Amino acid sequence: MTLFNKSTILAGSAHITAMITGILLIFFPLISDVDQITKTANFTQQFQVNKTIFEAFGSQGLFVIILPWMLSGICLLSSFMAQSTSRSQRTLILRWKSYSWAMAAIFIIFIILSASSVGKFYIPSGFFALASAFYNR
Repeated sequence: MTLFNKSTILAGSAHITAMITGILLIFFPLISDVDQITKTANFTQQFQVNKTIFEAFGSQGLFVIILPWMLSGICLLSSFMAQSTSRSQRTLILRWKSYSWAMAAIFIIFIILSASSVGKFYIPSGFFALASAFYNR
């Protein structure tokens, strides 16, 4: 049983890139937003600003950070658990492989649904998770 096959390496890459992306979103202002300076009856002045995840979404930004970490972590765990060489545990191995596909699908759906805000930052992690599920088949 080799611990570091293609699936495990790709799942580890997905997890590492998701963690790095989350940390970047926490500390660096990467999300574009529009703020209003004045708002009167017939005059509104707006300007473009970049915000951190918590400035843009408040406490809901924590969900946007933790969900990709959990999805990529479960993908990594399922990659480890599906590498058994025992023939008697074939059903269990197929179950772990299906978890890998499910997590990759949920990750891609998350990226598509949040593409206008933070999803674009998680695209590399999603591709790594999908590739890991493909090699885990």
